[in-house]
Amino acid sequence: MKKIFAALFMAVLLICETSIAMGATTLRQLGRSPFYKPPLHTVADLRKMVDLSGPALQKGFEQAGYFELYPAFASQFPTAIIDEIEIGQGESLLWMLYRKNGRGPVRVAKEVTWAGEAPFKAFRMYLQANRKRYEIVVPYICGNLALRAISDIVPVVEVNKEPVCRMAVAPEPIFCGERVNVDASASSDSDGSISSVMISMVDAEGKVVEEKSITRPPFTGALTVPCGGTYTVRAKVTDDRGAVATSAACSRKVSGRQRIVPVAAVGFMHLLDPANFITARGGLEYWLNENVSLMGMLGYNFHVDGNQGDDAFSADLLVQYHFSRYFVGGGIGWWNMDDDSYDLHQREILDGNNLDLILQAGARVYGEADAFNVSLFGEARTFADSLDELDISSRFTAGLLFRF
Repeated sequence: MKKIFAALFMAVLLICETSIAMGATTLRQLGRSPFYKPPLHTVADLRKMVDLSGPALQKGFEQAGYFELYPAFASQFPTAIIDEIEIGQGESLLWMLYRKNGRGPVRVAKEVTWAGEAPFKAFRMYLQANRKRYEIVVPYICGNLALRAISDIVPVVEVNKEPVCRMAVAPEPIFCGERVNVDASASSDSDGSISSVMISMVDAEGKVVEEKSITRPPFTGALTVPCGGTYTVRAKVTDDRGAVATSAACSRKVSGRQRIVPVAAVGFMHLLDPANFITARGGLEYWLNENVSLMGMLGYNFHVDGNQGDDAFSADLLVQYHFSRYFVGGGIGWWNMDDDSYDLHQREILDGNNLDLILQAGARVYGEADAFNVSLFGEARTFADSLDELDISSRFTAGLLFRF
């Protein structure tokens, strides 16, 4: 009888807190076969246990059949987020490491079910390896590291957000044949970076007449504005993952003004001496910039009334300053007229070739500056060598100036 009791006692001592049936382990008590002593109270205690038990833990992972998991544990544990949980009655663990009586080699209990009346507290962390997520728990009381669950990691498909295109074009207005600067440096990408910008000049029919790819910040470039018609400057941005975007902010209409513009003028001219003329002129205007122009015109002045003079030829060279719809200007001119006046003094002044001094002012009444337009103008002119005879040589004109 004594032998029977002794045998039973040894069996209980060997299995400690477990009973095994059909390969599964039912666990009713913790602490009799601890993996580590003393009990763990803080995360710092857990980290100390791992630091001191590296070889034993590696051996345990191998015996559990998860030798490939230990490298992930060793690399991820130092930065892992560790929280605290309770394992309740009836909950299962895939396997648990322990040592008999807290000594000796590491052993593994598999398919462990907690059957204790009260839940036990444990530290918990997660490992990731081979596209799977492993839940590791370590009971406070014994440090018996255990694998609680394995789940698949569902890949998160990250949606690449489109970049935002922004563009500035300068200078405006501009003359045709010149270059505009296209600045797309304000474009952005919320989940990456801009890798390239395509800028283009497109005609009214949608045909690309010039295009440039810019692959380096600050993503600025220059395009030439063709002559004739209205064109559109466009920009498209591409982010570092290949998404392409444009926007209304990256489309700008431009039209290049002609630097050289045909001009013509008609008007009524009055000579103070007196005489009246119908003046008709034609020529070219060259724009130095958007405010200043040079104008050269040849004219014929039809004598229609008055005692003095006859038909006259004229040639004018003017400088005009333009602001808003208005302009003022001045220059010099040539005036050639035959005068057979009975007054010899007047004939000396008016007859033959003369150099004119000219002043002009006017306002655009029809059209825009970069298209056909019509202006009303007034003009005063007199001979440069007869400034003391203004009552004889002065002429005043009112008329229409046409820019084509």
